[in-house]
Amino acid sequence: MAKNREAVTRALQMASMTAGVTGGYLGYVAQRLFLDESARQRALKQTHAKAGRRMMAQMAKLRGPAMKLGQTLSLQAGLLPEEALAELTSLQMSAPPMHPSLVHAVFGAEFACGPEQMFRQFSLEPFAAASLGQVHRAVTKDGQTVVVKVQYPAIHETIKADFRWFRTVSKPAQWSKHLPPEVLDELEGQFLNETDYRTEAENVALLRKKLKPLPYVEVPQIFPDYSSGCVLTMSLLDGMHLDAFLATKPSQTLRDKIGERLFELYYFQVLRVEAFHADPHWGNYLFRSDGTIGLVDFGCVKRLRPEFAANLRAMYLYPGNPESAEFHRLLEQRYRMFGTRLAASTRRALVRFVEAFYRRVYPPEREKEHIAIDFADAGFIREYMRQATNLANSRGAAPEYVFLSRAETGLYHTLHRLKARVHTSAIVRRWQ
Repeated sequence: MAKNREAVTRALQMASMTAGVTGGYLGYVAQRLFLDESARQRALKQTHAKAGRRMMAQMAKLRGPAMKLGQTLSLQAGLLPEEALAELTSLQMSAPPMHPSLVHAVFGAEFACGPEQMFRQFSLEPFAAASLGQVHRAVTKDGQTVVVKVQYPAIHETIKADFRWFRTVSKPAQWSKHLPPEVLDELEGQFLNETDYRTEAENVALLRKKLKPLPYVEVPQIFPDYSSGCVLTMSLLDGMHLDAFLATKPSQTLRDKIGERLFELYYFQVLRVEAFHADPHWGNYLFRSDGTIGLVDFGCVKRLRPEFAANLRAMYLYPGNPESAEFHRLLEQRYRMFGTRLAASTRRALVRFVEAFYRRVYPPEREKEHIAIDFADAGFIREYMRQATNLANSRGAAPEYVFLSRAETGLYHTLHRLKARVHTSAIVRRWQ
């Protein structure tokens, strides 16, 4: 009964947030008739910022899937107003911390002792807090400085309750196949996996090993004796989050170098490792003045089916006509993997995606590999989102796309913030 009450309360809070944001914009519409153009612009900016603050505060309070949605929205440069984005960005690294007594309760349940007994030093004040847990600084018994992720109590049950609610309110989209149930299954399954820090430790070990060919990427070390299903202890990485890094006014050369390395990191994971870090918000990257990158938070690592990765390799930089029989065969092969028939509307949407976006951003001709794509142009992002929306409207969503598109979208928005110029096709061909 208590769990049901909590689920209803969360649903009402989410509905209240939506109503509040909508009401704010309706208020702006009502007053704009009485304002001159300059005053209208000021009022609109204030309304955007107020909407962002309302969404940020409520999503941070709710944590779980709601906060993950806010983190995803915070990456939508070129689509959401800058004033709203500025407020939502804080969701990437902060949320209301849990009371120290709850931290002690988690340690007591996991290790039968408090954090002060496990570590030589342990700061009860978290330095970062996010959707599923918060992060503390500590020093191990043998003197190593570490970070300790402590999971919020009952977050597993919260995720299940949120998805029950979301499945109920999204029934029309499920029935119309615009939001297939298997896509919701993919989302829920991945989010639930993130609540087991033993799985995250395995993800860290996998990418720490597999990313060695990219010496500019640093992955933390896990401390198994200080870790469990709800507590994860890792080595402390240095570096700056994106906003702090950009505040140092890095040169265009450095921004281009980091942009190319982020791009290569993504495609190396997808094409060679066949598993990738799928939580692309800016709180999970640490940038340094020498161009190296620290990668953190490995709860969401998506493993690709080998046959799906092989299909991606065959289709990236496809040199022929996307209307050709061979290209259509590759598309049909992809959907057969999921037991789905490729609908004509979906095929048209995918071909249009290739023509309108991928061939512009990833020219397949070898003689064009010297061309660097300037991601300072937000038009690329708008076109990507436009074509992704068209694909969704064609009812072409597939489970493997969910986290792949999430990571790809995050990559483009980060490159846009960096205003990086990237030799896209040359990098993809290197690891194809």
